[in-house]
Amino acid sequence: MTAPSAIPRIAIVGGGFAGVAVALRLLRQSPVPLHIDLIEPAETPGLGVAYATALPHHLINGISKMISLFDDEPGHFTDWLARQVAAGAWTPPEGVALGDSLPPRRLYGAYLQEAWTTCMATHPAALREGLTLEHLRARATGLQRVGKSYVVTLGDGRRRHADKVVLATGLMQRRAKDLPFAIDDAVLASRAYVHDQWAPGALDGIARGRRIVYLGAGLSALDGLISAEHAGFRGEHVAISRKGLAVNERRALEPWPDFVEIPEHGLTLRELVRQVHPQLRRLRAQGEDWQRIVPTLRLHVDALWARASEAERRRFVRTLRSLWDVSLHRSAPVALAWQTRVKADGRYRHEAGQLLAVEALADGRLAVRWRERGGTAVHTLEADRVVNCLGFEYDWRRSDDPLCRDVLARGLVLPDPLGFGLQAARDTCALLDAHGHPQAGLHAVGHPLRGVFWESNAVTEHIPQVGKVTRALIAQLEAARIEERAVA
Repeated sequence: MTAPSAIPRIAIVGGGFAGVAVALRLLRQSPVPLHIDLIEPAETPGLGVAYATALPHHLINGISKMISLFDDEPGHFTDWLARQVAAGAWTPPEGVALGDSLPPRRLYGAYLQEAWTTCMATHPAALREGLTLEHLRARATGLQRVGKSYVVTLGDGRRRHADKVVLATGLMQRRAKDLPFAIDDAVLASRAYVHDQWAPGALDGIARGRRIVYLGAGLSALDGLISAEHAGFRGEHVAISRKGLAVNERRALEPWPDFVEIPEHGLTLRELVRQVHPQLRRLRAQGEDWQRIVPTLRLHVDALWARASEAERRRFVRTLRSLWDVSLHRSAPVALAWQTRVKADGRYRHEAGQLLAVEALADGRLAVRWRERGGTAVHTLEADRVVNCLGFEYDWRRSDDPLCRDVLARGLVLPDPLGFGLQAARDTCALLDAHGHPQAGLHAVGHPLRGVFWESNAVTEHIPQVGKVTRALIAQLEAARIEERAVA
């Protein structure tokens, strides 16, 4: 095990966007000597699930000017993107300003990786005087508090001492037993069932298929359709979703004038709806696009969620979450055009209903049973591939990941009561322990904080969290240095 050191050590668990962003910010901004362990099994950090795709038609769901790695350099990404456009790597849609464009996710992944490799190539052993970084190609499987510091256990048995820890663990796949329909081992073992469509080879051989069924109809299902068409599939696409809500095209519009009034005690969901409905009537009466109201509401989501009671949060998740998600998370026109073309060919349909079961057939295909929405009729669809697009798991209590199980068992974290990650202090992203106390020195960023910051499933929300975490860590390091000097 690495021994405690005079130089503070920070362990960052996870090397997707969030982990890389925290590491790079610390290396740029720390005024004190520091060693960082970035714990990430991938050879080159930065991609995660979101940016590992190689397809040019899988687009990022955030405009370019809002997703710079560094909040003190808001043009960092758009400047990089402009160089890519000049080099012919990508052509933005005609009539769309570069800062308002939605570039391919693979380009954003290249941006993150370039920032990482540039940083490492500068001088990997001493990036700046007293600042060092080591990339540990392993998974973290355990975390233990020892006095005022921590010990991180890795999958290969190594143990690393850390004064501070940041959990940037990213997205988790749902376990089969937690899926909202019946599924057995024969289906899970079948090549026809695609649990992770972004895994290498997930859609190999699909060009010979006649039908794909998507469990869900959101942006992940659109990704699947694009991937299949790109691979040569020319059969039928069928999406099944509970409420039948379709993906909307993102249109570039001026936000509707702000109208939301939030009293000090917060708003109930019913009170918010009473403010929204008259504005929607005005929009319709003036012939305006309903999408103008979405960014106006988005400005207030963080404050509304922060002040909402647990009961109001549950009510939102139960009654309006699906509608809000499909209104906010819209598709770039160039991506949705794939679905539009397939629909025009008569090869796409969207069914609304409840999934009941996925079953294996003797010929290697799968059968999907579902009940139509508002009715009792049960239908069966046979498919060459069934692609799970029902979203990721946020509830750490439902994860079989060794790290998740370990920190829960040790009481180092407090699960969100609604199952959206972990509870944390909003100002520093310091995780609460099992007794509800913030722990200076144990922080999280990104997807684990979905229950703290409702839109923490988007890079635009991760960026300010990265700032909060790095500022908190630097403040702690500076305070420790002052204390050491006072004692000396």
